[in-house]
Amino acid sequence: MPTIERLAFTGLEYVMPPEKAFGMSRAVGNRRMGGLVEIVTDQGVTGTGEAFGDPRVTSAYFQMIEPLFRGRSIYDFDHVEAGIRNRMYHLGVQNQLTACLSGINLALHDAIGRTHGVRACDLIGGCGTDRLPVYASTGFFSKDPANQLEHQLAAVKAHPYVGAKIKIGRGPADDAARCRLAREMLGDDALLIVDVNGNYTVDLALACIRAIERYDIHWLEEPLPPADLRGYAELRARSPIPLAAGEAHYTLRDFRQLIEGRCVDIVQPSIPTVGGLTEAKRIAVMAQAANLRVSPHAWGGAVGLAAALHLVASLPAHPHGDNIPYPTLVEYDMSDNPLRTRLLQTPLVLENGHLLLPPGPGLGVALDQAVVEQYRVG
Repeated sequence: MPTIERLAFTGLEYVMPPEKAFGMSRAVGNRRMGGLVEIVTDQGVTGTGEAFGDPRVTSAYFQMIEPLFRGRSIYDFDHVEAGIRNRMYHLGVQNQLTACLSGINLALHDAIGRTHGVRACDLIGGCGTDRLPVYASTGFFSKDPANQLEHQLAAVKAHPYVGAKIKIGRGPADDAARCRLAREMLGDDALLIVDVNGNYTVDLALACIRAIERYDIHWLEEPLPPADLRGYAELRARSPIPLAAGEAHYTLRDFRQLIEGRCVDIVQPSIPTVGGLTEAKRIAVMAQAANLRVSPHAWGGAVGLAAALHLVASLPAHPHGDNIPYPTLVEYDMSDNPLRTRLLQTPLVLENGHLLLPPGPGLGVALDQAVVEQYRVG
């Protein structure tokens, strides 16, 4: 039985010049952060995972729980994780502990896949496709005069993406202006997704919806703060635009409330945040059981993006048959982020608006250690 011989955590941070800062309705910033978990088994197999968020906080949690995994079977994640949760129940799940566990879970899927010579998607349901359609995640608020919405949308037009997501949330009038520009530049056929990042109350969200409905919005993402589940349910009952959320929700327990409360139309687990591939697959199955769509949030590093590809590849086209109105989409971050674009020895392949599933075992990716060292922090 393969066991975990060693675990290591590496914090990563990319700092751009302040004048290049970009962001969302709540704030702009000039830093991209995350962390990598590496697991080495007693058979010499290495697995790599990604944890979302400030690596300094994740590192503290990692130091606390790492001894509990060392020496355990590579298949024992659920048992170790449950023991940690049961002892730390006062602290809940919406914290960096869950992100840390996500990184460990991904590293174990990578190691298990490499041990048996199979892909991570094969471990969680099989592989329905190796070409995953993506939408461009762009349209950020930016301080850079050369990187405004029109510049970002021009970059989208250079590729055959299914569609694009842009940031809104600074007020209904500004929302309408940004959607009008996006629709003019992208044309009528592209899917247009908008993201408020939880900056509105229900009344403001309704005003936003009235202002932007004419622009054929595919979904409205995070119109409300994540804890306002009643507000989400009220808004969904009144909105002609589908609602999406999930990047700020943690574990199956959070998503059960989101799904059973009929709060959204599209469920968006962020794999390096929710607890890893195991938890993300549970969330996806629950969403499909409730006849809701799934589209994982993937705005982090290259390892997390690879994990999102494996999750989507493992999902059947539920509930559709031969005719699939909208395929399950993967988010493709177009921001300045070398933690996504430079971290791998062989970058993920973007081809005609699709990302190709990495062909190797596990997650199918390998880190460029020189680049990892360049962005190491802590």
